[in-house]
Amino acid sequence: MFDVRTAFLIWGVQSLTLGVLLLTVWLHERSRSYYLFFAFGVGLQGASILLFGIRHDLPFTMPPYAVTVLTMLGFAGWITGLRRLDGRKASLIALTPFVAWIIALALPLSDGSTAGRILVHQFPSFTGFVTMACTVLNSRFSTSSYRRLLSSLWFIQAANNAVTGIYTLQLEPRDISELRFLPYLGLIGIACLLAAIVLLVKIIMDSNEASLRQQALTDPLTGALNRRGLIESLPRVLTECGKSRQIALLIFDLDYFKHVNDNFGHQAGDAVLTCFATMARGVIGKRGLLARSGGEEFSALLPVSDLREAAFFAEQIRQMIAITPVATERGIVRLTVSAGVCASNCDSFDFDRIMSRADSALYTAKAEGRNRVAVAKENSLFCLTPSEESGTPAAIDNEADRQVAALRRLSKKRPQAPA
Repeated sequence: MFDVRTAFLIWGVQSLTLGVLLLTVWLHERSRSYYLFFAFGVGLQGASILLFGIRHDLPFTMPPYAVTVLTMLGFAGWITGLRRLDGRKASLIALTPFVAWIIALALPLSDGSTAGRILVHQFPSFTGFVTMACTVLNSRFSTSSYRRLLSSLWFIQAANNAVTGIYTLQLEPRDISELRFLPYLGLIGIACLLAAIVLLVKIIMDSNEASLRQQALTDPLTGALNRRGLIESLPRVLTECGKSRQIALLIFDLDYFKHVNDNFGHQAGDAVLTCFATMARGVIGKRGLLARSGGEEFSALLPVSDLREAAFFAEQIRQMIAITPVATERGIVRLTVSAGVCASNCDSFDFDRIMSRADSALYTAKAEGRNRVAVAKENSLFCLTPSEESGTPAAIDNEADRQVAALRRLSKKRPQAPA
């Protein structure tokens, strides 16, 4: 006959098995701490349910509220695991079920009777499931539909606890066996637990897949996109650009980067690359994309109003790099960068063509002395910045004069072809 004891034994063994499985997964992926917290949560709740089911068969008297303490610890594990899955730190929110338990102990119903013991357990359990559901609803992992479905499962289990508490108040049983509805509520709890685990596995698998895809599209050293990531992100940029704007491609090459590796070591070279990527991202922000095209070469793709705005972005990055020393373990590295810039209307954008034109501009910048920005406009290539040492008053004046002249060239309208 299916009774309360059988329901709790099935539920407890099932939870313990899942806890061991999650612990095994964590042992193979230590960086994903949420597996450990989920194993902790499922395992302790499974142990509490199993202890409750076999309490009469134990060779010793189980301490009062031992089951409830294990259950509350389990909730703390679940809540912390959900926060870690969302990339958030552990919080005292995980102790909410403990607080509810302390409140329940202070209520007049906590009189040591069967009904009192049941209510003291059900109230904090209700609070624990509600806290878990709310934690999921306030998270950002996975899709909103998955989060809503997962929170619904825990709201159902919270309702399970509420129903148990209400019926217990009405029936005032002398023994738990008098609560004949408990096996059926236990089946609901088992079903919700299984469904929640399956859904969590799906969410975690999707997250891992997205993480692997992101790794495939990202340069591991600098965090910038790689060339593949840049190309795959291009349709989104074109969609967001708008027909009235242009797409600019900026190509940067760190000047004499081989000398950095030779004189300061490859670790210093890595620090220089990371520093450049950080500064370039700071200038470009969320308006565009930054990619490491190869070795010491980077590319930026961003919507602009015209070619002049694109040149300003490139020049801002060039000047920032030129005046920012990079501290490494083997000394200070002073760095300059050459850049090639080209832009095209969104509706006629051709990546290969604009890449070729920007490359030609970059070669022009390097050929004319490096540490400058060259622009490709129509069939012309010209440098925006001079070769003087930056930082002196004369150099600043010369740079300003030449930049004004170059920007005027950028602003000139294309002459009409004769009819």
